[in-house]
Amino acid sequence: MTTVEEIIAESIKEYKLGQSKARRREIYKLIDYYSGTETQKYIQRFFDADAFREIPVYSANFTKRFINKMSRIYNVGANRNVSSRYDELTVKKDAKMKHIEKMTRLVGTVATQVIYRDDSEMPHFDYRPVYYFDVHMEDNPFVPTAITYPILHNVSEVYDTRNLEYAYWDKSIYAHYDSNGNIIDEYEHGYGVIPFVFTHRENQIDSFFVEGACDIVDCNEQVNITMTELQLGLRFQMFGQPFVTGVYSDKGMKRTGSDSILDLPEGATFGIASPGGDIQSVIESVKFQVDLVAQNNHLYVQFAQDGGEVPSGIALKIKDLERFEDYQDDLELWRMYEHELYHIERAIADYNGISLPNELKLDFIEPEYPKTVQDQILMDNHALQNNLITQPQLMQKYNKDLSIEEATEIVKANKQENEQQSIFERIRQQAQRTS
Repeated sequence: MTTVEEIIAESIKEYKLGQSKARRREIYKLIDYYSGTETQKYIQRFFDADAFREIPVYSANFTKRFINKMSRIYNVGANRNVSSRYDELTVKKDAKMKHIEKMTRLVGTVATQVIYRDDSEMPHFDYRPVYYFDVHMEDNPFVPTAITYPILHNVSEVYDTRNLEYAYWDKSIYAHYDSNGNIIDEYEHGYGVIPFVFTHRENQIDSFFVEGACDIVDCNEQVNITMTELQLGLRFQMFGQPFVTGVYSDKGMKRTGSDSILDLPEGATFGIASPGGDIQSVIESVKFQVDLVAQNNHLYVQFAQDGGEVPSGIALKIKDLERFEDYQDDLELWRMYEHELYHIERAIADYNGISLPNELKLDFIEPEYPKTVQDQILMDNHALQNNLITQPQLMQKYNKDLSIEEATEIVKANKQENEQQSIFERIRQQAQRTS
């Protein structure tokens, strides 16, 4: 006989499983809208199947643009002052972190695995984001002790017919198992930490997982529904709705065009009723929906027909004030994630015989608003005159491929060349005056 405790445990298990499946479906939808992949499948259920024999589904995608605009932390990059060895190990980090920030904005919570790759000429860290995963907790509901996630197969490989498989990681064990729970591979990885950092769109409130950009995706879905309706209306009613009277209802009717003659019986009438819908009001409704969700995310949109002058840098900064305040708040959050990443990188590097310093010195490069050439010259001169920057550092600012040593050599060579040219010019002018 089943006990009360067993019934309660089974009920909780089914509830959690249902929540997990719902979350997976939500993440799939968020990613589909970001990538623009088969978004028509989400709105087809709102239309009769015959409608899509007349027009294709409207599939606009502004989700990606909004998410990319909201992701500003790694837009310019970050300076990590650790060591030259660390710079070699993290040559791909800025590029990877740009993508990870965008995906965190999109799905809410992302697990990023730190992987040490020594299968190339230059060993380096790689960073692999995992969008759907389950976590295992102990006492702290916000700090996972283990993670499990489905292993992605190569969908481009037609001969890969394996069933879904899973990975398990904790601070000491890695396990690879199939959908039936049979362990395929298991070993101790030796890192002493879970090689994952968990990034969240914002601070956690009452759950480990944080909600993603559902408002943007829901708006995108509404716009696609409205625009599909608009296209259907244009298809059937752009030139009015034809009608006839005085024709037997059992007589077959055919759609006709300007090259066809319609044969009507005596006493019948044919006419075209003008459509009652206002296309411009539909377009304004779509613009309102997009503008509202943009404002709720501290963004602003400008439609092509709005026109207007190009605003100055200071005007943009004032207009962008709320979004800039969000950026300042997010800096501290991502600074914390960077230190968590470094803790994992140090542990993995130590396991592979590489010693890294205990501390990470980090400086996020803030995005700059556009300036006139004259304003930029004044700011650069101000920084040089007040010893806030050196000439090599200024050159490196405009050419990030240069190291500080290379920039110093170039500035030194340019200075010598300019001094020689100045001497030659003075000699030439003196010769002209003498002659």
